[in-house]
Amino acid sequence: MHMRIGLAATAAVVILSACGGGGSSSTSSNPPSGPVTTAVKVVGDSLSDSGTFGIKFTVQGTPAYPIWTDRVASALAAPALCSRYGAAPGDTPALKPGAAACTSYGVGSAAINPRGSIKDTTPISVVQQLKDLRAQSPFGEQELLLVDGGGNDFADLAADYATGRILGNYANFDSLADELVPPDDKIGLPRDQVGDLYATRLANLLVDALVTEALNRGAQRIVVLTVPDITRTPKFKQAMAVAQILDAAGAADVELAAARWVSLFNTRLKARLAVHSRVVVVDFHAELGKWLSSPGAYGLTNTTKPACPGSIATCTDTSLSAAPPVGESGPDWWKTYVFSDNFHGTPRTNELMGDAVLRALEAKGWK
Repeated sequence: MHMRIGLAATAAVVILSACGGGGSSSTSSNPPSGPVTTAVKVVGDSLSDSGTFGIKFTVQGTPAYPIWTDRVASALAAPALCSRYGAAPGDTPALKPGAAACTSYGVGSAAINPRGSIKDTTPISVVQQLKDLRAQSPFGEQELLLVDGGGNDFADLAADYATGRILGNYANFDSLADELVPPDDKIGLPRDQVGDLYATRLANLLVDALVTEALNRGAQRIVVLTVPDITRTPKFKQAMAVAQILDAAGAADVELAAARWVSLFNTRLKARLAVHSRVVVVDFHAELGKWLSSPGAYGLTNTTKPACPGSIATCTDTSLSAAPPVGESGPDWWKTYVFSDNFHGTPRTNELMGDAVLRALEAKGWK
């Protein structure tokens, strides 16, 4: 999930929108004892992007640090992941002609429901990723599908709600909400409750796509992550701190609404998928909450500050180790941070994510 949160200085409005030294995966060095997994397939946002834009959304290293999907594939002794799409930064991704064997379709900035309709048929849409995956690579009985998405959708929704709640301009919020909540369904509802409807229908959109493009097409093992609490990220907190100066009550309302929308999405997602025996939901929302609330238990020391001082694309393990910030010492200081930049996880966070998925697979008998 690639979450971009900016502050327009002239309007001082909160804008929230879609949201080393390498190292091999240490999740498991032993062959799996459970069912054979011949391939791991992936759809999602930047949390699952295997390198569409030439980087992974964590601290950079040589070789690249494994993200959570890599760790799962490694632990299952499945082929290493590579990105099926490619693009220069800022460009719209497309299928790479030379990557037909690659099975990772996750793309930074992707959303379940991209704003407008222009991107609905591009890899910026998680739904389109599922369609491309199914068309390019039919599901085999011994394959695992990993799915994440939704964080950028709620970043957009929160951005638009913040603009309306703090500056009084709800045009973007209304147009985005209209895509899933027709005007007749909004009659008499305050906008935060319109957001409630949007959240549940967004979950329906993802589940419907999973049923149509995966379950009904032969997928036998699917793991779906819930959406993490975007309000607990450094960027959201920084943005809200500025918003509070403009309108403290409005900022509090935005934060409460955004957290509730994510919760409603996750509740609907879990309820709809509970009836499918071929699907396991991993509660990433709850896992992140545990890491942030009890960091020491998970080998973490900093839950609020990003390790990287600038762009994640140029943030290397070497540069971080060479320049500990005030209050830190030793070359390994950044390895126990939760956040690499203002939104994405460090290699340690990705390790914890991979571990959570592997525990779920083992409990299901898929590992």
